[in-house]
Amino acid sequence: MKYLYLIILSFLFVIAETKANTPLKPFEFEISLGGTYGIDKYVGNKQIGPAFALEGRYNFYNSPIDVGMELYGGSTARNYEDTNLSNRILSLSAFSDYNFRRGKKFSPFIGIGIGIASCKVVQGYYGDDAVKAIFTPRLGVEILNHFRITAYSRLGYRGYNNIGVSVGYAFGAGKKR
Repeated sequence: MKYLYLIILSFLFVIAETKANTPLKPFEFEISLGGTYGIDKYVGNKQIGPAFALEGRYNFYNSPIDVGMELYGGSTARNYEDTNLSNRILSLSAFSDYNFRRGKKFSPFIGIGIGIASCKVVQGYYGDDAVKAIFTPRLGVEILNHFRITAYSRLGYRGYNNIGVSVGYAFGAGKKR
């Protein structure tokens, strides 16, 4: 898995433009939906769980960097002893992304987020509830300055750690006129 991340990261650096010359609107708001899949050893058989997120971002002028705050809700799902088990994560995280080819029709990005997460068993009887710090590396692509496809990993608490993919739409995004 580490090698896959290194290959993707290398690919992004090869196609990168180091300076963002296209002025963008400073604020954008994204709504995204996706799915998660548990990554740590835990009980039962892993299943795909739902995920959603709301994120507000600020694009720095003439810079490839943006910062934002994300409210995320997702569930790591499993089947254990013939019952469904769902471990929910609700988190608030601060993010920063580096955008390659910002303002172009196809703009890859890579970012990290740190925050706080409420981890709770919402279906089934296996696991502990907790409030934990959460770390979220992510990478993806923004298409036509509005559509975002993002792959991420949420890391914070055993039984709740997951990888996921989301598709989102950014309102207010795009080039300044």
